[in-house]
Amino acid sequence: MKKSLLALALIGLVSAGSAQAAKVYDKDGTSLDLYGRVQSVFYNDKSSGVASGDDKSASINTSGRLGFKLRSAVNSYWAGIAKAEWDVSDGDNKVDSESGFKPRYLWVGGDFGDFGQITIGKQEHALKYAVEQTDVFEDWGCVGLMGNDDKDEAVVKYAWSGYGVNALVSYSFAKNAEKLDGAYYIDEEADLDYQVSAALGYATPDILFGPIDFRAGYTHGEFADAANHSINSAKFATPKLSGNLEYDSFDQFALGLSWGSLDQGPYLAAAYVDRTFDVNLYGTDYTKSSETKITGYELLAGYTFTNGIFVVAGYEVQDFELEDLDLHAATVPVYVNWQINPNLNAWVEARFDAGSDDDENNDFENFDAIIGTDFSENIYSAGLRYSF
Repeated sequence: MKKSLLALALIGLVSAGSAQAAKVYDKDGTSLDLYGRVQSVFYNDKSSGVASGDDKSASINTSGRLGFKLRSAVNSYWAGIAKAEWDVSDGDNKVDSESGFKPRYLWVGGDFGDFGQITIGKQEHALKYAVEQTDVFEDWGCVGLMGNDDKDEAVVKYAWSGYGVNALVSYSFAKNAEKLDGAYYIDEEADLDYQVSAALGYATPDILFGPIDFRAGYTHGEFADAANHSINSAKFATPKLSGNLEYDSFDQFALGLSWGSLDQGPYLAAAYVDRTFDVNLYGTDYTKSSETKITGYELLAGYTFTNGIFVVAGYEVQDFELEDLDLHAATVPVYVNWQINPNLNAWVEARFDAGSDDDENNDFENFDAIIGTDFSENIYSAGLRYSF
């Protein structure tokens, strides 16, 4: 290359005509694609995290995303591949206090064609494949999912597909402060010893309006030093349960099913998850082992029209149990997206309460007290995005 990568990136920004990626270099088996987005989203409520104060102040959050896909052929059998992607936020809501950049994906690996791909670095676990079919909303979905948002820095993943089958396995090595859905009492930031995950799926040929896609997944993880996860805070205190909690290990089962395609026509999907944490409880006069269990399911139905408008509504449930604490969230998200052209899209979205219950046995404690989210509140958002 005679031009620097920065110069090539600038050329790609100017010439980008596709929302998928801009091909900034492609020669002799080596390619570099640049992609990203800029968006502004209006939120009617401070629970979005873009405004503070006791009032329910409306606000706008403006953010960006920038990514690179790289590929270099080694020989006719395999090629080196890599991906680097960052979230970029505005000055009022920085994801990083100094630069505003936060990595979403940073991995490198090999593509072996019919024999699959191996990737190493910051990425999702194999389980993500089993729960992503209902993850179609912008802001207010995924109430019933666990594991859809987990990304670790030390993940080795193998993926293979063929004959309608997709198979994935992953292993993540020890790492501190990793995202872990459902570990509410440590603010979903865990020091993990390891995590192993597997997922398998099969998609049929088109039946009526599209393929039927079956998926299943499992993951098991061990926390590093349990003493590092001791909790003694107001989050944990309830009338019948107080003291310290240590996270020990966790297991999750997941099932997913979809029929149709998001590209055009009807789309139906469902997901079920069961994530169980083995914990140790320490009180003033007791020590015992216990479980904190999170189960959830999601159902949705949508339709993509030929003019680029996608309409979808869902029903999402999450149940949280720990000793005598039993919380229930049930919501109905509604989402309308208009793909104006390949680069520009606009959307409106809302989440309505569908019977979220406080725990009347524990002074009506709810998810708001545990994770800061009030599922009984009706909220909405609207956004505009430019992608390249």
